[in-house]
Amino acid sequence: MTFEFFKKYLFSPRAGAVVRKISWLTVIALSLSVSALILVYSVMTALNHNIEDRTLAVEPHLSIEVPGVNQGLLLDAHPITAKLRSDSELSVDVYESQDVILRTMDGHFRGAIARGQTRDSLDQMLKGLHDLNQAGIDQPYLPEMLGPDEILIGYELARSLGVFEGDQLMVVPPEALLLPPTEAPQFARVTVKRIIETYLADVDAKNIFYSRDIALKNLKNAASRRTFIEVKTPRPQEVDDLKEELKSFPEARIESWKERNSALFFALRLEKMVISLFLSLAALIASFSMISVLALLISQKRREIGMLLALGLSEKRTQNLFRNIGLCLSALGLGIGAIVGSGLSYYLELFPLTDVLPDIYYDSQIPAYLDGKMVLALLFFGGGLAFVGSTWMSRQASQESPSEALRQKV
Repeated sequence: MTFEFFKKYLFSPRAGAVVRKISWLTVIALSLSVSALILVYSVMTALNHNIEDRTLAVEPHLSIEVPGVNQGLLLDAHPITAKLRSDSELSVDVYESQDVILRTMDGHFRGAIARGQTRDSLDQMLKGLHDLNQAGIDQPYLPEMLGPDEILIGYELARSLGVFEGDQLMVVPPEALLLPPTEAPQFARVTVKRIIETYLADVDAKNIFYSRDIALKNLKNAASRRTFIEVKTPRPQEVDDLKEELKSFPEARIESWKERNSALFFALRLEKMVISLFLSLAALIASFSMISVLALLISQKRREIGMLLALGLSEKRTQNLFRNIGLCLSALGLGIGAIVGSGLSYYLELFPLTDVLPDIYYDSQIPAYLDGKMVLALLFFGGGLAFVGSTWMSRQASQESPSEALRQKV
C-alpha cells in the first residue's frame, strides 16, 4: 500500500505539477550530493594512502638514535641492534644523516640533507618507489648500485640546481661558512648517478642519497652528522607496539614514521574532514527538501487524508503511511547517490585517471579508494535523519480532524 500511495501522491500526474517537480528535484539533489560526498571522500582517502605509502617506502618505519654513539660500527654492535636483528621479520640497518651545502660547477648553491644508507637499504627504498611508480605496468626493477662518490638526488633539488645525471657537485658542510678566508674547508666531490622522484615535497626538494662508508668520506667529522638505526617492518601501522618493546633501552631516542610526519598527516586528515563536512552539509540541505515535499503533500491532500480517517484508518496507520512515503523518497535519493558514487569510486580504484592534474601537483593521477564502512555510515546517518523528519511531518497528517478535512474544497 505504501508504494502505491508513494507513486500516486508524488510522481503520478494526479500528484500535481508542483509536488511532482519538487519530488524529482529532491531525489536528484540528494543523489548528486551523496554521490559527490562518496566520490570526493574516496579520492582524498586514496591520495592520503598514496602519500603514506611513499613515505613508508622512503623513510625508516622506526628511527633510533643512541646519544654518544655516533659511529656506524659501534651502533652495529649495540645491544638494541642485536635485539632488533633477532626478529627475522624486521629489516635493520644503520644510516647517517647530515646537513650539507651543494655547489654546482656553475656556482649555484643549495642547502640539502645528505642521507647515507647501506646498499641493501638503498635497494629496498628504490624498489619500493619503483613498485609505486610503475603500478599496473609490467616493467622489471633494475637494482641501482652506487659507486664511490656517486649520489642520488631529488627531482626538485636537481631542477633548482640545474643539474642532470652525470653532472658533478661539490658537497660542503655548513660549518665551512664560518671558517676564515685563508683556511680551505673540507669538501667532497660527487657525481649525480640518478635523479629520483618520490612525489614527496620535502624529499624531492631537499635530499640526496649515497652509500654509507663509500661516499662523502671527507665529511665524516662534520658537526651535523648523526648516525641512526633504521627499522622497517612488514606491519608499519603497528610500529608503536615495537616501540613499546624497546622501552628497556631508556637511553635510546626512538621516533616512528608517524611522529616524524605527524604535522603532514594531521593536515591531510583535517583537509579531508573539512571537505567531507561541507559536502555533508550540502546533502543535509538537500534532504530538507523531503520535509518540504511532505508538508506540501499533506496540505494539498487534506481532503483525502480526512476521507481515509473517516473510512476507519487509525491515526497511527495514517502517521506510518506518510512517514513511509518520506522514507521511500529519501531512500530513493540515498540509494541512487550511493550506487552512483560507489560505482564511480570503484571504477577509479581499478582504473585511476592518469596525467590529469597539472605539473604543480606531485601526483598527476586521480586514484580512489572505496571505503565500504563510510558508505554504510552515510546511509545509516541519512536514514536516521529521514526517519526523524518524516515522523515529525507525518504527525501533522495523523492529527487531522476528518470532519474539517472533508469540508475542504477540492
